[in-house]
Amino acid sequence: MEVQPPLIALYKHNNVKAQKPFVFMQNVVKSEFREFLATDFISGYCEVMPMKIALGMIIRNLDSEQELMGFIENAEKYGHKLDCVIVAYTHTHDPQVEFNIRKKVPFYAININNPHYCKEQMQHRGIPDSVSDVLLKCPIDTKAGLVPYGFNRMIVVTEAILRGMDILFFVDSDVYSKVLKRKSDGSIYEEDVDFFGAHLEHLNSGSDVTTGEYSGYNILPPASFDGMDAFLAGVQKIDVLDYWKSSNTHRCLRVQEDKTEAKPCKKILGGNMAIKLSLFKTLPPFFSSYYTLDGETFLCRGEDTVLGMEIAQGGIKCTDIGINPLHDTYKEYPIEPDLINDKNVQGRFYYACTGWVGRNPFFNHILGNDLPSTREYQREQLERGLRALSEYTANPGYYSVLRNFDASWNSVDRYVNEFKNTSSAWHSFMERIK
Repeated sequence: MEVQPPLIALYKHNNVKAQKPFVFMQNVVKSEFREFLATDFISGYCEVMPMKIALGMIIRNLDSEQELMGFIENAEKYGHKLDCVIVAYTHTHDPQVEFNIRKKVPFYAININNPHYCKEQMQHRGIPDSVSDVLLKCPIDTKAGLVPYGFNRMIVVTEAILRGMDILFFVDSDVYSKVLKRKSDGSIYEEDVDFFGAHLEHLNSGSDVTTGEYSGYNILPPASFDGMDAFLAGVQKIDVLDYWKSSNTHRCLRVQEDKTEAKPCKKILGGNMAIKLSLFKTLPPFFSSYYTLDGETFLCRGEDTVLGMEIAQGGIKCTDIGINPLHDTYKEYPIEPDLINDKNVQGRFYYACTGWVGRNPFFNHILGNDLPSTREYQREQLERGLRALSEYTANPGYYSVLRNFDASWNSVDRYVNEFKNTSSAWHSFMERIK
């Protein structure tokens, strides 16, 4: 069955439109809607319209349409209208790429260094510079191509809201609108899926946020060494210990199971999600920070982790849709990541580690954990785990992540203040656009 976009019903009386949606309706047919009007709206009437859908992506260089076209064509193939595509980029911008995408769908490219449309709209709406500066000025030098993940996402969210969108899909540039499946003989193949329809089905039926896991290789590459438990405890990912220890069996390759069902969830993945933008009237923004060590800037992970916690605590309905699009984690699929011999894999995993230890101080603050004791325990575990990882890979550089750990924990007060300032500015902005 073709899945239609959610419908938004706006109650009208004396030709005055309500300030917010009155009700969301699914698969409304004319006869049912006439009955709805007759029984529920005596003194007024109701206007029903499809919710506007945006697709958002964050990239460094807008020099190829390949990443976007796969999703645009997927929407077209399965009969879903994208009202616009919004891309935030930090470096190059090829006008021809933008021209090619505009042939398919309305397209807005945001230069992170100068989000001019957002600036103009905020000025037009009388939003103070003290608020717009916090939300629109990148807190670090973008010349190196480094932008905090939370800031990047919120620029796209802000643009989508200011352009009147209702639902925002987020996909990462290394995610594809197809899944990996396994044949009866054990071989792996790719299968196209109705990516947007899978999300919209649940947004139609009451979910506020939809997300899902990935298929493809996990960020944890196949490995086997003493100290895996200590390493995972040190980066606060001990819950995947059994999975990683059994990597000699599954090789850290996840496939889409045939009978995967949707289920409620508390975890969101920013590269495979959709969210009703009206939620940001009460939700805090995506947030993550950065830290420096020996003159190098490192990005903290976890911008979707913190937001997921806020969604769960707020009683917002979040659904894992059971569709796991392919994530080309190491950009070499179908080649299996080789942590021992492949320097590119080692480098990618190194920066994953620096991002995890960057995330955890603020993450534990949000959790309400005792910070001194958490820091002490994780550092002890991480030191043992990193020593073992360095020996296993013959790469002493991994042991230096312990210094990143210290640098990040020394920045926790700044993280907390940044979050407070960003949240305050965000709520001021949302108050002005109601």
